[in-house]
Amino acid sequence: MEDKYAFLDPMDNEWKDVMDGMRKTEQQWGAPFYIFHENLFVRNLNLLRKCLGGDVGIAYAMKANPWLAPAAAETADYIEVSTDGELRMCRAYGIPGGRIMLDGVLRTEDMLRDALDMGVRRFGIDSVEQAWQIAEVCDELCGAGRLGADSVKLLLRLGSGGRFGMDREEAAQCIHICDKSRTVRIVGLNYYPGTQRSEAGKLKRELEYFRQSLNCLCELPGAEISEIQFGCGVGFPYFIGEKREGYTAAVDEAAGFVHELRKKFKVIYEAGRCAAASAGVYVTKVFQIKEREGKKILFCLGGTNHLRYPGGALGIRTPHIENLCAAPAGRTSGCMVCGALCNEADVLARSAAVDEGVQRGDLLIFCGAGAYSATEAPNLFLSMEMPSVLVYNKMDNVYYPLDMRCLRGHASTYRLLDDRM
Repeated sequence: MEDKYAFLDPMDNEWKDVMDGMRKTEQQWGAPFYIFHENLFVRNLNLLRKCLGGDVGIAYAMKANPWLAPAAAETADYIEVSTDGELRMCRAYGIPGGRIMLDGVLRTEDMLRDALDMGVRRFGIDSVEQAWQIAEVCDELCGAGRLGADSVKLLLRLGSGGRFGMDREEAAQCIHICDKSRTVRIVGLNYYPGTQRSEAGKLKRELEYFRQSLNCLCELPGAEISEIQFGCGVGFPYFIGEKREGYTAAVDEAAGFVHELRKKFKVIYEAGRCAAASAGVYVTKVFQIKEREGKKILFCLGGTNHLRYPGGALGIRTPHIENLCAAPAGRTSGCMVCGALCNEADVLARSAAVDEGVQRGDLLIFCGAGAYSATEAPNLFLSMEMPSVLVYNKMDNVYYPLDMRCLRGHASTYRLLDDRM
């Protein structure tokens, strides 16, 4: 029987083939490196869609893992993009503009024009200033015959008490601005309260806030709301001993709200972390072992400059780690696992169960590294070498080596097909 919440498992059986060939992979590419599993990620998106009601739309938040965007484009309805860097990467991937939703706080005029040139016609609006900006640029292009009337769709982002989004008065101003435009029209609302949600009670309160705000905004003069794009920030159980029940309850709470909204609106659910997390691992190598007060300290290539778990600072909570020992003893003991940085905070796990036969050159594989691992960690600290990025496709039995420099604008080198492993 299919486990509909399998996307919340830190180590899925889909990784078996990859794990079996991990030593060969390391010999070819050299540790440390990430592996992102396209097939597993696509399965996760499909499972999430089933949990939410089958025909609900899905927008993949590219910020969670930009290397999985091409796979997302094959399954999700939209790719949610927040920066010009992500926009360039979508262009390099060949993702059509009609599949992109441009959101975010920073919106330069050049970025807006580039998006429109790519064919992007769906935008999130975070402020009154953004509404003025997009209306002016789009009307100019419409006057020049480069955009059609009412061709650009806008979704107003509702605030949840923080610095993002807008309140009712600001939304009313945006509606007034867009009513005067020939080109842009407000079709819906966007709401995202936060991330790493693991408790249904808090999420229920946040969704109730959104429900009340939605009812108020629908009553504003000129408001014609037909679409809702929202995400609940459902989290992922990264650590040993962490139960997934709180996370599954959050998924169920989101599903109930989707069912309610679909009675009146077209619904697009924004997903990132919960779909991508289990679809990635971080692989590193032990280069030095010390012993302090009878406990081994394993020093690994890379470290917290490559991998960050939410709530895992100083390695106090232990993530799921697989270790490949050349001479396994068959017994485990608690080891501290550290990185190679000259920083006392560079601790990946204070007490990880590692085979007692561990030695220099053995591999450690950190699970649940598919979301925000490479993009949130401070990769440039100490000017250390960036890790390799490999995207695995089981159907082709091929690894695609990707260049992390694409994050700095060199997207033309992005998706290179290499020899079969």
